[in-house]
Amino acid sequence: MHEYSLVQAMFDQIDRMVAAQGARSVRRVRVRIGSQAGVEPSLFHTAYEIFRVKTVCDDAPLQIVAVENSDELVLDQLELEVP
Repeated sequence: MHEYSLVQAMFDQIDRMVAAQGARSVRRVRVRIGSQAGVEPSLFHTAYEIFRVKTVCDDAPLQIVAVENSDELVLDQLELEVP
């Protein structure tokens, strides 16, 4: 279940971006998961739902875009709420 460690690393990246932008919260998260990335999208989504509780992503839904013939996992877009 390496999806949990991947999501934890993604949250570290999100926290850095939120701090750099001075954002209050995250409104939406989009990731691209390649079909050959070795990542199970449903497990990734479950891990995200667990990790986001009481974080800046608490109200941010996760959108997963499946990419055929790719081995990438990319944090593609964040929608931030900034003051």
